[in-house]
Amino acid sequence: MSQHPQDPIQLAEEIRAALESPDAEKKLGDLLREIRSEDIAVVLDDLSPRQKRKVFSVIETEAQAEVIDDTDATSQEQIIDHLDSELLREILEEMPPDEATDLLNELPQNRRREVLAGMDPETTVELLRLMQHPPESAGGIMTLDYISTEADSTAGMSLQRVQSQIDSEVVNYVYVIDEKRHLKGVVSIRDLLGSNPDIKIENLMNNEVISVLVNSDQEEVANLVRRYGLKAIPVVDDDQHLLGVATIDDIVQVISEEADEDFYRIAGSPEGHPSQQKILKRAMVRIPWLLLPVISGFILAWLHPVEEASSISQILESAADRRLLLAAFIPLVMGIAGGVGTQSATLVVRGMAVGDIEIGRSTLRLFRQEVIIGLLIALSIGLVIGSVLLIFDGIQTGQMNLLFPVAVTAGIGIGILLASAFGTAIPILCGKMGLDPALVAGPFITSFNDVTAAITFMLVTEFILNNA
Repeated sequence: MSQHPQDPIQLAEEIRAALESPDAEKKLGDLLREIRSEDIAVVLDDLSPRQKRKVFSVIETEAQAEVIDDTDATSQEQIIDHLDSELLREILEEMPPDEATDLLNELPQNRRREVLAGMDPETTVELLRLMQHPPESAGGIMTLDYISTEADSTAGMSLQRVQSQIDSEVVNYVYVIDEKRHLKGVVSIRDLLGSNPDIKIENLMNNEVISVLVNSDQEEVANLVRRYGLKAIPVVDDDQHLLGVATIDDIVQVISEEADEDFYRIAGSPEGHPSQQKILKRAMVRIPWLLLPVISGFILAWLHPVEEASSISQILESAADRRLLLAAFIPLVMGIAGGVGTQSATLVVRGMAVGDIEIGRSTLRLFRQEVIIGLLIALSIGLVIGSVLLIFDGIQTGQMNLLFPVAVTAGIGIGILLASAFGTAIPILCGKMGLDPALVAGPFITSFNDVTAAITFMLVTEFILNNA
């Protein structure tokens, strides 16, 4: 029976309704029995931690393994922290070795030892072999679940070996090795099926095998697979011993993660999608990059022409001169607002492109988070700017002198807050209207935020100073 992809919004509503019913466990089990694990993994992000754990508890162990591997990092952590070690061990044994290794690497050391101690010794050795390699290396993404044969074996014997290992993760290729496990060649399943059963593998194999060293960076592995159109690539050591195979699903994930990393670095975030990070951490990562336009803005402000005998105190006495002084801060305001807006827009557009953010799914929560982050950034940047102004002009008596740093800080802070809100809201609104959010993520949002922040800054500062 064919299955259609589930609408995450509708599925989340059905799950919540089942959870609130009198016989919640039965209804939830009946609902999820016909739902693919990939769809369950996607919708977990919309549920509360308690709801996630309840959903996870009613599905079978095999589905649990697939869900825990496919869901986002936050949901994964919230579920795993409440699993007993025995159930976690069963889930890990259902997962492919490379994916189980990734999950084990995220566990605290004491719990990792406890889980490994209860596993089959052969499985434990296999996982420990994989865990010795850095996570972002070829060894870190390879699997040990592949099929190999010898050069003097026949096509018929090799096909029998394939049939006996049909559940292997790598079934597109059969790798040819010698008695010391040196990689000698590769044979495709298609060639095996179409050949005489008595023909020797050495006459079928391609001995010009594209392989990668075990300590190579995962991005290099992805580039090789993409360049040569491979579905898998063998991983070898310096002596050409076959250690494992990197498969296409892991390569696709690497390509996606590397692209995400580049996009999020543009937005001032060096890790995975920021929606999976705590709000304070997201703000603290972005603030240092926004200090660069603050520095350049102050340089431009100090270059602003002022009469030689004039001081800020004298300038503030005249409304016209005061307005000219405030205008010197507009490049600073526009630089910060443009940076904040671009950061927020980049995160939203990339999240929408890869499915981390979907229209109608948690968009209100995302907007609320970005506004809070904008407020934290505004307070931090505003405090820096206010402190610099006080140091530059000195702490002087007089209401106008004391209000000037406050007015500038408030004007810039509100401009930053609006820039964060607009940078988040505009791509979402474009997506709802059927427009490509990426089209507005660059020049449009930057220009819009520059103008909006400049106007807001002048209105706020003049209001504060004129009503002093």
